[in-house]
Amino acid sequence: PVPQDDNDDASVTSSLYARNNTTSSRLVNARRLRVAADNDVTFLQNRLAKLKSEELKAKNEVHKLKSKVEDVSHARERNEQTGTQRRELQDQVDYGKRKEAALIALNKEKQSKAIWSSKQKTMQARREAVVQMRNQKEINACRTQILKEEQRELNTQRRETIRQLHEQAKSRREKAAEEKKNATRDFYEMRLEKENQDREDKEKLAAQLVAQEAQMIYRLKRLHTEKQKALHEMANAIDGSLSLTNGGSRSTSPMAANRTTSNLPPI
Repeated sequence: PVPQDDNDDASVTSSLYARNNTTSSRLVNARRLRVAADNDVTFLQNRLAKLKSEELKAKNEVHKLKSKVEDVSHARERNEQTGTQRRELQDQVDYGKRKEAALIALNKEKQSKAIWSSKQKTMQARREAVVQMRNQKEINACRTQILKEEQRELNTQRRETIRQLHEQAKSRREKAAEEKKNATRDFYEMRLEKENQDREDKEKLAAQLVAQEAQMIYRLKRLHTEKQKALHEMANAIDGSLSLTNGGSRSTSPMAANRTTSNLPPI
């Protein structure tokens, strides 16, 4: 039989070993949790640095857009003072396009700020969730979920980029088709205008030729009349000379009658 003192010593020794094992296990777990928390803090710090970089980039874009808007405003003022009405109209069109681009950029900036605010809230929620986590399984699950969400967000951004590229390509094709259509319409309008101008020129030329023809006919009639008159006078003169030669005969000779016939073409 074991003495009572020996039993007490054995129980004390086992209790001390058990406590040491428990303390060591707790220390290891605590160290693992601390390392996981450090990794999460590093990850979140990197995310914040990236978000700050995006914010700085967005601010720079806004500053550039504001500078462009100011430049456009100054240019418009100068054009209003020194430009013609056509230049003013062109400047207004350009200003409208730039204003539309600026509004689009501002809307994108607002969307970026909203997305950044949403991301910040999400990251804050994630930080709070990470702080509250106490075992490795939950931390790993959270990391996996974060990676999945980031991958999902990245895929969404890629799809959006591809969609925008498709829309831009479609817009370029439609613009090219519209420009080709306008060029074709302008070409046919130019041809039509030329045909009309040629027709008007030909009609004017025909009217001039008709007028010249009428004047020529009128002159020919006058010449015909004058020639008939001259022939008649010549015939009378010949008849007078013959009558004096033949003793006062007043008959008209056949030769004189033939001479009175006109050689001009009929009118």
